[in-house]
Amino acid sequence: MALAACATGLIAQPALADTVSTKGGIKVKSDDGSFVGEFGGRLMLDAAVFDNDTADNASGTEFRRLRLHSKGKIHGLGYKIEVDFADGDTVTKDAYLQMAVAGGKLTIGQFKQYFTMENLTSSRYTTFMERSYLTSFSPSYQVGVGYWGHYNALGFGISAFNAYQDEDADGGSGTTEGVGGSARVIFSPSLSEDVTLHVGGSALVTGGIEGRNRVRVRAAGHLSDASRPDIVNINTGERSESTIFALEFASIAGPLSVQAEYLGGTFETETVEQDVAAFYATTSYFLTGESRPFNAKTGKFGRVKPRKPHGAYEIAARYDYVENDSNDFEVESVTLGLNWYMNPQVRFMLNYIAADVAEGSDEPNAVTARMQFDF
Repeated sequence: MALAACATGLIAQPALADTVSTKGGIKVKSDDGSFVGEFGGRLMLDAAVFDNDTADNASGTEFRRLRLHSKGKIHGLGYKIEVDFADGDTVTKDAYLQMAVAGGKLTIGQFKQYFTMENLTSSRYTTFMERSYLTSFSPSYQVGVGYWGHYNALGFGISAFNAYQDEDADGGSGTTEGVGGSARVIFSPSLSEDVTLHVGGSALVTGGIEGRNRVRVRAAGHLSDASRPDIVNINTGERSESTIFALEFASIAGPLSVQAEYLGGTFETETVEQDVAAFYATTSYFLTGESRPFNAKTGKFGRVKPRKPHGAYEIAARYDYVENDSNDFEVESVTLGLNWYMNPQVRFMLNYIAADVAEGSDEPNAVTARMQFDF
């Protein structure tokens, strides 16, 4: 009996090895291959110390992101479900099905809309702890349908979605809801083995927004709650709409990379019109010789893999600006960054932020730090 049980166990092991894998993550595959799943998550623990001016930002810590996800394929259809548990709230991020159509991918469900390069780049791979002010105008995760295709160095996407905003999470009350659409076109040729060039443009249109239509920025990082002015705040009781265009540029030459984006647009009702603009420029350099990975098919930055056992070191600087031309209100900042990529899954970040809100009415400075890992 013992020999039989032992033999049975030895026979069963190869079958188990074929269905469960830990190479590059936790992956499961059904016996018939109809289901392939991957399970993972990310944790970002932040800390900030402020040198306040007029606003009283509280120094402290927070779990900026605490997410779990599952993604894979079911009978040839791609899927992804991702939930964020940071700050004790449960928020659905991605939740969609995806299928191959005409050489591209059709996505149905909740996903990031096709708008701007930095917004679409995963938070795991952004150079600084927080994205630029420009991304505050992005619709981000919305329920809708979208198509992304690519041909050689050209990529293009279009989506239609339910323009939903939870104002409770943004300092207001209730919800706003309307309809929207986005489009993005990119051109990302590889000029040589070590040099990549990327240019692109995005457009975003929303309409029928009921209630408040609001855009806010955190001037000195995510914990700067007191330095959180409204760039747009339309709450007239009329339905509002917006039209926004953005341009993007990136270049990677060995350890040096440069990226920049510009945005301009209009928010309006029958009686109100507000014009906005935003811009940022970033440069980074790897002291240890790595190069920022870039996916030319999707126009997004990817995971840095250190070349040395002691990891990779990156220094970076960014200028960030946003304004509302209609009321001469602006916010700008300079951010300096140091990143240590301990290994491909673990990163430590240190940022110094010097911000200026409305020409000196509030000038908060902050030192922020992050411990990050994903699996």
